[in-house]
Parts: sequence; C-alpha cells; structure tokens
Amino acid sequence: MNVMKKRPKKKILIILSVPAVIGGILLIIGFSMTAKMERELMNLEYHEIDLKDLEDETYQGKAETTLVTVEVAVEISNHEISEIDLLKHENGLGRKAEIIVEDMISQNTYDVDAISGATASSLVIKSAVSDALRVN
Repeated sequence: MNVMKKRPKKKILIILSVPAVIGGILLIIGFSMTAKMERELMNLEYHEIDLKDLEDETYQGKAETTLVTVEVAVEISNHEISEIDLLKHENGLGRKAEIIVEDMISQNTYDVDAISGATASSLVIKSAVSDALRVN
C-alpha cells in the first residue's frame, strides 16, 4: 500500500516541476535578450550634425537593433528639420516613441529626450534621424 501512495506524490511533483523548468528557461532567455538589447542600444551611432551644411532636400536613414528597426525620411528646409516621416518602425511595445519626431522638429535636432516607457524605440529613431542627416 505504501507503494501506491508514493506514486501520486511523484506525479504531482513532476507536474509541478514542468512549469517551473519552463519558467526558468523563459527567464534565462528574457535576461539574455535584455542584455543583448542593452549592448545594441549602447552601440547605436549618433553623428554630429550641422544643419547649415545640408541642402533643402529629403534625406533617408535607418537604424536597428534585434527588437527595433527604423527607417526615416527627414526633410530639411532652410537648414531646419521641417518634417520627419517614419517609413518603417518595427517594435515591440515602443509605438508610443513615435511622437519623439515632434520634439525633433520643434527643437530642430535629433538630440532630444527619449519617450518614457519607449526608450529603446526612441533611441533607435534618434539614431536613424542622425544617420539620415550625417554628412558623408
């Protein structure tokens, strides 16, 4: 009779262990992706821009990390940023970062504060605008 009572406990232990193992694996993957994203964000390029060096034209740029890809068209008129179009913005939860272009236009620079809660997308958008405006 003791043998019969031990089996149900063993089954319960196995059943409870499976979600714990899966959760642990997901946690490790999450930490790994976060660390990779942090490295990629630190390696984004930002260029020194002097808008006086730019002709009236529309310039295109892009920037990307594993989780965020951005392509922009930046219109320069009278040496000022007059419009920024997000041609592509693939993101996780960073859609709210798209309003950052309004700050860039009003402040006439890509070097503006990131949008709270959408920092990664904000930084990638800033880098894409910087890429568009760099003088080769």
